Amino acid sequence: MSSYPSSGRRRPITRTEAEERALDKISREAEARMKLKRETREQARQGRYQLLEKKVEEDAEAFRHDTASTSNTNGVSSSTNQTQEQLHDKVIELQDRVQQVMFLYSQLDNEKSTLLYEVDLLKDELEEKDASLNLSSRECRDLTSEVKALKRTIDALHATQQQLKSEISQRDQLIQENGLCLVEEDPEEEGSESSNNASGEIRSGPYLFKRETIRLVDRVVPGAASLDEKVQKLIDTNKKMRKDYEELEQTIYTQRHARNARDSANVMPNQGVDDVNKDAAKHLAEMKLKMQDLERENTNQQGNVIRMEGQMKRYKSNADAAEKELDELKTQMRQTKKELRDKENALDEQKETNKHLQSRLEKMRMQRTGRPL
Repeated sequence: MSSYPSSGRRRPITRTEAEERALDKISREAEARMKLKRETREQARQGRYQLLEKKVEEDAEAFRHDTASTSNTNGVSSSTNQTQEQLHDKVIELQDRVQQVMFLYSQLDNEKSTLLYEVDLLKDELEEKDASLNLSSRECRDLTSEVKALKRTIDALHATQQQLKSEISQRDQLIQENGLCLVEEDPEEEGSESSNNASGEIRSGPYLFKRETIRLVDRVVPGAASLDEKVQKLIDTNKKMRKDYEELEQTIYTQRHARNARDSANVMPNQGVDDVNKDAAKHLAEMKLKMQDLERENTNQQGNVIRMEGQMKRYKSNADAAEKELDELKTQMRQTKKELRDKENALDEQKETNKHLQSRLEKMRMQRTGRPL
């Protein structure tokens, strides 16, 4: 039998061991049936041939017997011999015709056996193609369900993406309504932080500040520097002021201790010492007022810095989480689209294979119904 031509890209039909064993069993049973049929037909043909030969011999013997009896009763020898020769020639001619008919009958019987064998082979091949068609249909249904599931996943990812976009827009709107400001990093600082990120450190994102806080920082630390540098300057100034305050307290304590020592040494203080003590007390009071103002301003700045750092960390974590989730969604969407394209290609191949098998099946059915047995 001729093999089917391959049209386009066809996926190999995979069968399980159980299906292979079932097909082998079916083919073996079909071959056994065909062998039994051939043996039965051969025996029947031999029997018919022997019966036909026996009948021809009996007819020839009866004809010769009748001819001999007729020639004896008439007593005409010359005409009888001529008649016997003619009858003998006719008998030989009849035997030749009978042999030709038997040979033709044998040929027809052989052709019939061959055609029946081909019909059985076509039946077996038709059963195999039906099994392959059912398998292809099942794979096509599975691929269709997978494609539908992937489409639902893509729709869900699109919905999640739209939800994230709406949340980002709401975040920007809340930032704008609350008078906040989103400050991006400088390119140089971003490059240095990206190198730190490559070494394993956490990458910092944009910072979120109140506009009032930014104005206060700009008023306290004027200049064209970035906001991070200004905050760092405020922290350094705070440390320096605290250090000066500690040194000033140490100086005051030293002066007070020296004054007490002088007071205890001089029983009768003079007017000059009183004036010096008054000036020192006045200067100390002024320094205390300045230190209180500086401490109050420092406390306010520290509170602002702490609030800014908290807001900055919170919004930074939210922004990083949103960006990470958006990147994951984009990656997952690309993978899902790729899988969808692969599944669609496989589905097209299965449809093409199914169509080809159906056309071959129809052709085989037409050949089977149209060929005379």
